[in-house]
Amino acid sequence: MRKRVLFVVGSVLLLMTGYLAGTHSTTLASDYPVTHGVVPKSYGRLAAAIPDNIGTGLVFEDAEGVIRFVSVNGMKEGELARYDQTPVKGGIPKSYGHLVTAVVNHGQTGLVFEDAHGLIRFVTLTGVSEAELSRE
Repeated sequence: MRKRVLFVVGSVLLLMTGYLAGTHSTTLASDYPVTHGVVPKSYGRLAAAIPDNIGTGLVFEDAEGVIRFVSVNGMKEGELARYDQTPVKGGIPKSYGHLVTAVVNHGQTGLVFEDAHGLIRFVTLTGVSEAELSRE
C-alpha cells in the first residue's frame, strides 16, 4: 500500500513539474524591440551610463564642461551648467576638472570628477561636494 501511495504522489509531483517547466516561456534579447535614438555630437563625450526610474540614462560632458543627462532613446532629461567665477545655482565649478563617471546610490545620482592635480571629488547633482580623494 505504501509503495502505491508513494508511486501516485511521485507521479503527481513529476506531472506538476513537467507542466510548470513546459508552460514557462523563455525571453531572449532578440525578442525586445530595438529603439533607435539620436544624440547630437555637440553633447560631447559619453561619461557614464546609469540606471534611472525610466530605464538606462546616459551622461555626456561637452568641451565647455556642460553635463547632460539623456535617456536611452535620445531624449534629453536634464543639464548641469559649469561656471568659472560666478556661482550658478545648481551648477558645478569648472575647477573640479572633467567628469569621470556618474553613480546611483539609494536613488540619488552622484558625479565623480578628477582635476589636473589628480584630486577626485564626489559631488551631488545639486553641486554639493561630498568627499575628496587626493592621488599621490
